[in-house]
Amino acid sequence: MNIETKWLEDFLSLAQSQSFSRSAAERHLTQPAFSRRIQALEAAVGCALVDRRCMPVELTAEGRLFQESASNLLQQLESCIRHMHSLGNGGAQVIDFAVSHALSLSLFPQFLQSVKTELSSLTARQMVANADDCVQALKNGVCEFLLAFEDLSLEEPGFTKLLLQHERLVPVCRADTQGEPLFNLDSNRQQKIPLLGYTGGIYLGRCLQQLLERRPRSIVLETVFESSLADSLKGMALQGLGVAWVPAFSVKEELAQEALVICGSDLWQAPLNICIYRQQRGLSVMAEQFWELMLQRRQTAGMSDA
Repeated sequence: MNIETKWLEDFLSLAQSQSFSRSAAERHLTQPAFSRRIQALEAAVGCALVDRRCMPVELTAEGRLFQESASNLLQQLESCIRHMHSLGNGGAQVIDFAVSHALSLSLFPQFLQSVKTELSSLTARQMVANADDCVQALKNGVCEFLLAFEDLSLEEPGFTKLLLQHERLVPVCRADTQGEPLFNLDSNRQQKIPLLGYTGGIYLGRCLQQLLERRPRSIVLETVFESSLADSLKGMALQGLGVAWVPAFSVKEELAQEALVICGSDLWQAPLNICIYRQQRGLSVMAEQFWELMLQRRQTAGMSDA
């Protein structure tokens, strides 16, 4: 089987545009030449990938399946070439980190600074996305490392994780003039508590949903605001608009300054494990040095991944 990478790029362009003419222009080809390259790809894989009877053009069932594989192949090839370039030069080597939104501002800068005290030549590049997209980036080889909350979807052969620290998902709200929470989850006096919640599909939102499904006492929560970002919910809590469940590290300063207070007992909290993940394939020299440092730190701290 002889498939050229440009054919894969042609096919992905067509899948996106749903038009032979638009994709031909995008790929700087005449339409007949572009069509021949798509036909060559179909001949190589042995099946029709495009339903030409539809307007706009649609992929066949086989084409939809192949679309994901083609995208993954190109991303992995790009990542591999980037690693080879890194291995071949003697200067600074860039390490790509995928970091979930909740960790990108509150934790990653301090984490990276602590690493650079021991690996001063490290140059890092950060990709920030929601947790699910970060996981996919690691699976596709777009990054060397993933810094995120513990994810069961990576509990499979081919991936390795190290536990960095234990954290808690805690309920916070603004304090009143006496320093007491405006909304107390353990009080019997409040009939309805405004909830600052997460939009659907967010990892922290799933954690909160599981917590509330086994809430320690019966209360009425009314959602008044939703966001995919914990920092956005924190901002709303600072305005006194309701209760937000956020990682404890993200409100450390606000709690110390009493701008926010924890508004429920430990039963209203949920554990969060922060981990760093990698694929088991070989990485660049600098990336392997970084991983060795992580292993040494874990051994010094006496931590396990259980």
